[in-house]
Amino acid sequence: MARLLSVSGSARGLSFIGLGSCLLLSAVSWVSSGCKNQAPPAAEAMSAEPAPPAPVASGLAAAGAPAPAAADPAAAPAAAASKYSEPPFDVEIRAKGTYAAGQAGSAEIVITAKPPFHANDKYPYKFKLNEAPGLKFANLVVDKDAVKVEKTRATLSVPFTPEAAGKHTVSGKLFFSVCNDDQCLVEKRDLKLDIDAK
Repeated sequence: MARLLSVSGSARGLSFIGLGSCLLLSAVSWVSSGCKNQAPPAAEAMSAEPAPPAPVASGLAAAGAPAPAAADPAAAPAAAASKYSEPPFDVEIRAKGTYAAGQAGSAEIVITAKPPFHANDKYPYKFKLNEAPGLKFANLVVDKDAVKVEKTRATLSVPFTPEAAGKHTVSGKLFFSVCNDDQCLVEKRDLKLDIDAK
């Protein structure tokens, strides 16, 4: 009788371990699929085709830089700002001097990498400007030719001319990258700068 109980208990234990393994595989598959806000799928649905791998940025790979890390879209700010301060970097757009109607001026964008990160000198930095009433831009895209990249800092000059006196907004989307020894972060941020032309 004791032997029978022992065998029965062992069978139950094995059954429990088998069930636990199935649940563990189901949970791992659910977490890796990125569906954090949904219930884990049933064990019968686990035969779904796996998602294709994410594409690798060919510019970075060709340049020999580390592959970019996947950015979390939920972490990207929704509204434009003049300054961002995040653990890997600071980004700021700021006025350069004073502005007058009909006279050329510029703003400056500064990206500062924080240790252990550094500015990615292989990345094609750019700032895509939004058209704005009362402001004239020589070009709506400030590209890598107008960028000065140093070890921990990248600087972009954004030229424009106020066409009339008064308040104006320089705005657009900045594309940039910082790296450490293990990964490169490829980022974009919406920037805006309010100016007052005399």
